[in-house]
Amino acid sequence: MGFADQCKKVRGKLPSPLKHLVALLFIVFMVETLTVVLLPYLAPRDDTVAGAMVDGLLLVILSSPFIWWYIVKPLRGMAVREAFRAEMLLDHVADGIISFDGQGTIRSLNPAAERMFGYTEKETVGEEIKCILGGSSAEGECFPLEIVPDDKGSRVRICYRVDGIRRDGNRFPVELSVSRAWLDDEWTYIGIVRDVTETLAADRLLHETNQRLGAIFQASPQGIVALDRTGTVTLWNPAAEVIFGWSAEEVVGNSYPAVPDDRREEFEAMKNAVLAGNGANAVEVRRKRKDGSPVDVSVSSAATRDGSGAVTGAVILLSDISRRKKNEQELVLLKRAMESSINGITITDVTRPDNPIIYVNPAFERITGYAAQEVIGRNPRFLRGADHDQPELHKLMLAFRHEHEGAFVLRNYRKDGTLFWNELSIAPVRDRDGVVTNYIGVMNDITEHRHYEEQLVYQATHDPLTGLPNRNLLQDRLGQALAVEASRRRNPLCVMFLDLDNFKKVNDTLGHTVGDMLLKAVASRIRNCIRGGDTVSRLGGDEYIIVLPNVRGMHDVVTVAKKMISVFAAPFLLMGNEIYVTASIGIALFPTDGETVDALLKNADAAMYHAKEQGKNNYQFYSADMNTRVFERLALETSLHRALKQREFLLHYQPRVDLRTGQVCGVEALVRWNHPEMGLVSPAKFIPLAEETGLIVPIGEWVLRTACAQNRAWQEAGLPPLRMAVNLSARQFRQENLIAMVGEVLGETGLAPKWLELELTESLVMQQAEKSAAILHELQAMGIEVAIDDFGTGYSSLSYLKRFPIANLKIDQSFIRDMTRDPDDATLVKTIITMAHGLGMKTIAEGVELAEQIEFLCRHQCEEMQGYYFSRPVTAGELGRMLAEGKALDLAPVHAEARDRIRVV
Repeated sequence: MGFADQCKKVRGKLPSPLKHLVALLFIVFMVETLTVVLLPYLAPRDDTVAGAMVDGLLLVILSSPFIWWYIVKPLRGMAVREAFRAEMLLDHVADGIISFDGQGTIRSLNPAAERMFGYTEKETVGEEIKCILGGSSAEGECFPLEIVPDDKGSRVRICYRVDGIRRDGNRFPVELSVSRAWLDDEWTYIGIVRDVTETLAADRLLHETNQRLGAIFQASPQGIVALDRTGTVTLWNPAAEVIFGWSAEEVVGNSYPAVPDDRREEFEAMKNAVLAGNGANAVEVRRKRKDGSPVDVSVSSAATRDGSGAVTGAVILLSDISRRKKNEQELVLLKRAMESSINGITITDVTRPDNPIIYVNPAFERITGYAAQEVIGRNPRFLRGADHDQPELHKLMLAFRHEHEGAFVLRNYRKDGTLFWNELSIAPVRDRDGVVTNYIGVMNDITEHRHYEEQLVYQATHDPLTGLPNRNLLQDRLGQALAVEASRRRNPLCVMFLDLDNFKKVNDTLGHTVGDMLLKAVASRIRNCIRGGDTVSRLGGDEYIIVLPNVRGMHDVVTVAKKMISVFAAPFLLMGNEIYVTASIGIALFPTDGETVDALLKNADAAMYHAKEQGKNNYQFYSADMNTRVFERLALETSLHRALKQREFLLHYQPRVDLRTGQVCGVEALVRWNHPEMGLVSPAKFIPLAEETGLIVPIGEWVLRTACAQNRAWQEAGLPPLRMAVNLSARQFRQENLIAMVGEVLGETGLAPKWLELELTESLVMQQAEKSAAILHELQAMGIEVAIDDFGTGYSSLSYLKRFPIANLKIDQSFIRDMTRDPDDATLVKTIITMAHGLGMKTIAEGVELAEQIEFLCRHQCEEMQGYYFSRPVTAGELGRMLAEGKALDLAPVHAEARDRIRVV
C-alpha cells in the first residue's frame, strides 16, 4: 500500500474536519458571548490588561470542558483504539515483526517473532540483528545489513531470503520484508519475517509433482489432450501422436483435428457437456487418424478450472481400443461359433480345485442331455460314470499330467444313462508365463459313426446271409490259431471244408429264397456241433469252413465229422417244404497236411471233392494224390476258357424217330469238346464245369447258332426238313435277352422258327414258375416248340405244368432202361404217356436201346424215340448221308420179335 493510500486510510478513521470545525466555532461563539455578558460584572471597565486577562481566563475556563468533551476526548479515544488495534495486530499476526535501527540493534519483537526464534523480547532488545538473522549460503553467515539503504529522502522496502537462527542455533529459511520509518529523528527499520520452511517444502513438492506429471504426460500410454473453451488444442502428448499420427507441433494452437465430418455434432455435444461441468467416463467413439483411417477410442474427459473455479477448458484422456474392439468382435464370432458348433465344447479351470467346468456350449447340452447349470463346477469325469476300464483313459491322464494336447475316444454316458462314443480332443490354455490355466475340450458324438464302422467291419468280416465269419475273418482267425495254438504248442489243428450235395437242385426247383433259408438253417446246425472256441465260416454258395484248434487226436476230428454228417439226416422244414440235403466234408490237419492258411484250405477243398466223388454224404481226410485231381480240374477249367476262343467245340447230332412211321423226324444237337491233347471230352465232364464258371452261356449261344445254321444248310441241300432240338441251360434261360438272342440267331441263320425246338429241364421251368410261363409263351408266340427234357426226375407241379405251353415231354432214360423188367418203371412210363396225351403233348423216349423197349413204346402210343437202338450221336456229315440215304426204323420185325420176348407187365 502506498503513502497516499495510508494517509487516505488514516483520514478515513478520523472525525469529519467540517464537523469539528463547526463544533469548535459554535463553542467559541457561545463562550465568547457568555464572556461578554459576564465580563462587566467581574472586571473593572477601565483596566484593559486586567480585563483582557479576565476575558481570556474566562474564555479558557468556559471553553475547556466543551473542547475536552467534543474534541480532545474523541481524538484520544480514537488514538487509544488505534493503538490497541495495532497492539492486537502485532500480537496476533502470524509473521514475526522485528524493529531495528540503522546499526542493526534490535528494538522490538512481536510475539510471533518470539515464537519463531525462541527468544523473548527482553532478551533480544539491544542485541544485534545478526543473532537471529543470518545471510543465506550465497551471502555468508552474517545478515547483510549493508543492503538496507539509509538515504533519508527515499522510501525503501525490500524482500529478501535469509536464514533465521533459533535460540538453539538451528537455521531455517525465512523471507524478510524490510521497510523503514522516520521516528525520533532517525530511521527505524521494520522487518516482517515469515518462516518459509513449509512453503519451500510445498514448492519442492509442487516441483516434484510437476516433474512426475510431466513424466506421466510423456510416458502415458493414453493420449492426453487439453482444449480451451474454443476447442483449440493446448496440450498433445506423445501417446496422442501415436494414436492419431499428428505431432504436437502440428496440432497445438489449432482446432482438434481428429473428428470425422460425420461425428462433428457428436463431438460438439460432448465438448459442451464437459465445459458445462458434466464430464464423461470411458465413452467409446469413432475418430480418424492423420491418414484418414478410422480409429476407435475410449474417451474420458473433465473440465479444467482456474483459481476462482471458472471453467477454462477440458482435458481428454484417450485410449486406442481398435485392437480391443477387433478382439471383442473376434470373441463374439468365436463365441457364436462355439455356440453354433455341432461339437460339444467344455472349458475347465485348472487353477481351481478338481479342474471344474466353467463353460459348456449348447451342443454339449444336446449331446449329453445335461443343462449347463447342472455341470458347471463339476469335473468332466462324471460323464464316464463307473466305466473306468477304458484304455484311452490312461492316455488322457498322461496328457493332463504332461500338460499337452491329445485326442481320445471314450465311452461316455448321457443323463438318461445311454452310452455314446465321445471323440474327445483337449488342448491346454497357457497364460503369458506359460502356466496352464484352462483346458478346452471338444467332444464329438461318433456313436452313429462308430456303429457304422462296426457294421462295415462286420460286413467286411461276416457273411451277410448267415452271419458267419467270411473268408477275410476266417483267414485272420485261422492265422491266429496257427500262430497261437499250433506254432507255440505244436498241437494239431483241423480244417474242415463242408459243401452241400445237390444244392443247385434246391435253388432250381424251390427258388433262391428257399435256398437262402436252407443255407442259414445249415449254418445254425453246424454251429451246434462245435465248441465255443471253434470257428464256422461261409466262403460263399453252399461252402462252409470249420476250424477246430487244439484238437487232442484224430478221434476228436472223426467225432465232429460224424456229428456234422448226422445233423443232415433230419429234413429241413422251409416254407412248407420238407427238404432233405446231405453234405460232403473234406478234412486237412496241421501240420501234416499243410503249415499255412492257404495250404490247409486248398487241401481241405481237395478232400471235399474226393468225398463227392465217393458218393457224397461222407467225409474224407486229405491225401497227397487228391491234389492231382484238383489240378486236373483247374487245368480243365483253364482249357475250357481257351476252347471257346479257339473254337475247339463241335456238334454231334442224334436223330429222333417217329414210332408211327419209322422215319427220322428230328435231331438233337449235342455239344462235344475236341481237346487238342485229350481228344473228345465227354459233356458229362465239362458241362457241369461250364455251368459253374458261367461259360455255359456263350457255349450255349454258339451251340444254338451252329445247330440252326446246320439245319438250314441241310434244308438248302434238299434234305427233308427236320426239327432241331437244342438244350437250354438254367443260366441261358434266365438271361434277360434270351428272346432277343433266339430271334437274332433265327434271323441270322434264316431258319424258320417251326424247325427249332428248345429243351428245358422240368426243375428249370418250375423255378419262378410265373416268370418261366411268360418266357415260354413268348417262345411259343415266335413259333418255337418247347420240350421238357429228362421228365420224371425233377419236382413238377401238375397245376403249373398244364399252364406251360409245352409241346413235348422227353421221358428220362432211367425209366426207359428198366421199364420192360421193372413194373414200377413200366407204370411210370405209361402214366407219363397218358398224362402227356391228356394235356395235348407228345412224348419222346430217351435212351432206347432194345427192341422190346420199342414194342412197349409203340403199344402205349409213345410218338417218338431217341437212342442207340437207331443211332448214336453222329457228325453233321454222317447225319446228312443218313438222311440222303433215307435210313428209317423198320418197325414190323421189331414188333414180331418183341412179342416173343416181352413179359406181360
